[in-house]
Amino acid sequence: MKNVLKKLVRDEEGQAFILVLIFLLVGGLIIGPLLGYMGTGLLAGQMHEEKMEGLYAADAGIEDALYKIMTNDPDLPTVLGASYPPYFIADVNGHRVDVEIVLEEDVDQFLIELLGGDAGVHDEWTLIVDIDLEPGEYTMSVTYSGAAANKKIDGVGAWFRGTDYVCTNDSAGEALVVPVIPDMNDDYPNDIFTTEEYRGGTVFKWSWTAADRPVFQPDETRTQTFTYIPEEIPALAVAWVEVGSEDVGTVPTSVTFGTYKVIATATDIATGEQTVVVAYPAWQDGGGLNAVDILAWEINPQ
Repeated sequence: MKNVLKKLVRDEEGQAFILVLIFLLVGGLIIGPLLGYMGTGLLAGQMHEEKMEGLYAADAGIEDALYKIMTNDPDLPTVLGASYPPYFIADVNGHRVDVEIVLEEDVDQFLIELLGGDAGVHDEWTLIVDIDLEPGEYTMSVTYSGAAANKKIDGVGAWFRGTDYVCTNDSAGEALVVPVIPDMNDDYPNDIFTTEEYRGGTVFKWSWTAADRPVFQPDETRTQTFTYIPEEIPALAVAWVEVGSEDVGTVPTSVTFGTYKVIATATDIATGEQTVVVAYPAWQDGGGLNAVDILAWEINPQ
């Protein structure tokens, strides 16, 4: 029996060495591709990090432009298609950020969409809407300067940015002891008043029937005054007047107003690689100064 066991042990000499060689061979075949895969992953992570730095830098340019829009920067463009004076941010995450703000929609287009009308062509018949805006009270002053003997008003209205505003009295002119200028609701009380939410704001609109429209003589001025709550001045307000002649349509007040396209280009200072972000700001449903959201956001648009 002892001799048999010794013979079995002698027959197993060298088998462990063969297993070691097999493991070394398999390891040699695997380790090369594995290291290559790990290297590719590290490079991809580095590239992703660089892309994100460019994206964050461009987003910083978008946020800077939004601040200018929210605070009604005096240099914002007022002509359709015009741009804010070109400017750049010198260094954000190692990138230079060039920012462009383009006026995409002016107050005329806003009102045409709201009222479904035409902005009109007769400047000599202009009805001027002047804004007298105080906390809790709003007055529209309308003057007819046309050549015709008189002009009738179809309706007047105002839009406040913010959806929490409520009209509390649509003929506040009656409360004045001695109205300096006739209020339309005083002399033409049979108006139709409506209010609605529209594009992140509140619309107040008065209209009259064909038989009882306010009549303006040349160079005559009338007002439309109403009170509202909450008693705060909205961050942005637009007023308008609709007249009887089809070729006049709506004539808005002259205010800083617009819908913009913002383009931010982040250029890597070291490599020159660029990341472009295009944003379209829109007002939130609520009011207040900081009430701008991004309606659409595009990265490197084609």
